[in-house]
Amino acid sequence: METVPAPLRCLGECHAAEKFTDDGVETVTSMEQKKVERSIQEVISVYKQMHSFPQPTLLRDQHYQYLKKGLRHLSDSYECLDASRPWLCYWILHSLELLEEPVPSSIASDVCQFLARCQTPAGGFAGGPGQHAHLTPTYAAVNALCIIGTEEAYSVIDR
Repeated sequence: METVPAPLRCLGECHAAEKFTDDGVETVTSMEQKKVERSIQEVISVYKQMHSFPQPTLLRDQHYQYLKKGLRHLSDSYECLDASRPWLCYWILHSLELLEEPVPSSIASDVCQFLARCQTPAGGFAGGPGQHAHLTPTYAAVNALCIIGTEEAYSVIDR
């Protein structure tokens, strides 16, 4: 029996209730958030005008394969993100988590070993091996390791 996919939240009737509310206090951040929401709404409106079917289909298996491949190899177009490699690990692992797809244990172990090479002796994680550690890649690396959640992953974190 084929299951009908749940509608995407952004196309649901209650989506408007999820929009950002600034409680009457405008900040640079709140204005940027509203700008992003307007931009997304425009994309959704154009999509609805161009397509007769009610919503896009999430190609889960293709997404899973692409994400899983990204944990092992990214194309040259990602070279500009060399100092963000723990973030790439985190974003891919989090996407897999949202899809409720498992990370094969051999890939999880490879990610743990890679992130261990990003950790510096002075503490914290760098954006890549041999780079300087700082807070943002440390945050990403720890989140990625917690998503993996194995003993190996937890042992990488030098507390």
